[in-house]
Amino acid sequence: MGTKRSEKKIRAGVMRAFGIGVVGVLAGAMTLVPLAAAGAVREEDRITNDRNINRSEVENLQRWVSSGHADWCKDARLVAAEELWRLAAEYSGDGFDLNAISAEPIANGGNRVTYEWAPMDGRALYRVTVERFDWLLPIAKDSESIVWVPTSTEIRIHE
Repeated sequence: MGTKRSEKKIRAGVMRAFGIGVVGVLAGAMTLVPLAAAGAVREEDRITNDRNINRSEVENLQRWVSSGHADWCKDARLVAAEELWRLAAEYSGDGFDLNAISAEPIANGGNRVTYEWAPMDGRALYRVTVERFDWLLPIAKDSESIVWVPTSTEIRIHE
């Protein structure tokens, strides 16, 4: 009889140890699953394009706008939308669906703005940076009349 009681105690101890071991393994696995999932995420592809600004072309554009043509060039959001229409075939907005992000609002005196837009499927993010240049002020005669020019674009593709 004493041996049966001993066997029951041993069996209960083994079961308890096994249960604690299973709980430990599960807790460890749950801790490591997010790390494994994070490692499986593919980095995004990034395509950037910084434009070389042709000063004489921008001055000619400013003269054109100052003479009463293409007033939309004075609106940073509309200039960014126009550039986005060129980049993304699926973009059909009017500029109001662009989110403004300040690239360097204080250091640049508000002369640079970055807009971003993502299609509904969320597979890409488009960013367009537009700038207006102080050297256009003699032609524009007013800081609010200076044209905005796309200076860089960025496409981030998430797969």
